[in-house]
Amino acid sequence: MDGAGSITFWGYSPSLCLTKYSDKQSEDLPLRLLLIGSGDIRHILHTLALATTPIHIYILESQLEVYARHLLFLQLIFASTDQIGLQEKCEHYLELFANLHINTHTEQYLKEASTQLIQHITNLNGEFQLASNLTVDTTLLKYKEKDFLEGIFQFWRAPPTKQPFPAELAWDGRVRQYLGARYDSRRNAFDWDLHMKLTERGFKRLNTYEYGDWRESGLAFRLTRQDYTQPNRTLASSFVFQSSDGTKQARRGYWGDIVTGPYLSHGLVPVDNDDPKMNAKANDKFVKTGTDVSEYNVLKLLSHLQEQNSQFKIVLLSLNSISDLCTASVERYRHLQFDLIYVGCGLTHYLNEQGEKFSSSIMSEGSKLILESPRFLLDLKIEQIEQLEKRYDELAKNVGCVPQENEEELTTNYFKVYKYNRS
Repeated sequence: MDGAGSITFWGYSPSLCLTKYSDKQSEDLPLRLLLIGSGDIRHILHTLALATTPIHIYILESQLEVYARHLLFLQLIFASTDQIGLQEKCEHYLELFANLHINTHTEQYLKEASTQLIQHITNLNGEFQLASNLTVDTTLLKYKEKDFLEGIFQFWRAPPTKQPFPAELAWDGRVRQYLGARYDSRRNAFDWDLHMKLTERGFKRLNTYEYGDWRESGLAFRLTRQDYTQPNRTLASSFVFQSSDGTKQARRGYWGDIVTGPYLSHGLVPVDNDDPKMNAKANDKFVKTGTDVSEYNVLKLLSHLQEQNSQFKIVLLSLNSISDLCTASVERYRHLQFDLIYVGCGLTHYLNEQGEKFSSSIMSEGSKLILESPRFLLDLKIEQIEQLEKRYDELAKNVGCVPQENEEELTTNYFKVYKYNRS
């Protein structure tokens, strides 16, 4: 298994306010967005926090553990400040988002949230309100997918004696398998990846200590003085192994990223890039680290979200249902067209598989297509990344999309933006 693992718990690019890239402007009709393989809710948080119109976001992922985390974080960020303050909400969010171990207070929140999510996912209606302005629609999920989600939430709140999750052993096993003979000199390997890969590819805010600690133990954010002793069960997932005799066995463990890190989603650049404090330098290095910027950004976006009055709807699509979506072979997928589609770097092959159907069926005239760059997949060499990005242009052209010139450095470096031209 490579460093990226078999499941995407966080994205490989900074968060975007997706409405900035859509030409559609209406205060009455909702903007329809489709997020494919984004891995986390960073774009959702950023987009809804700054929204000025109603928005419907459809989400398509390839693993149910990712959906479970989406629902957990949506419930958290939309919780009333009467229930949980902004600072505490930010700390819970970043701990659960990235840390292999969490503190006891955050663990207690997770158990309580899991109980509420079980009630929501077993709701026969299939729709539920997480806030007065947020509806979640699970009617397009299959019954077995809902049952699996319920099982995940049950695991999150289960006592360790009944369903253990040896997170530390799981992490160390992945690191040993990945590094092989380099394990004994792993700190040198971590430094190399930080300075020769992450920094060279544009992430200049991480320091040796925070990145090294995460690579060593899975602890990304130290936000409080409390000890991080409880395993973060939201980072557990199953992976099917096949033995030499052909038998298959699913094993629960940590199968996510152990190389790039969770800092990109919220810690690459400040959402308010004009803030001099966040861009201050000393000895030609940023004073504020990836942890500082992540906390700053999440707090900023949560604050904006609390003031939102626009109506939002989140729709979870059945796993890997892109073919049904593009062919409209299932009644419930007919007449679905989107004003903007975002595709994470792990699922861009969908464009090749669906061909012209990808655009003609689900994109309206003038729709935007955003493809996440694979730049921060550290196991890829620069030459491979350049080839993949050229391939993006070919894939986009094949589905009737043309490149969009964008002067924003953020977009140019980490995403490719296209516009659908039906003619």
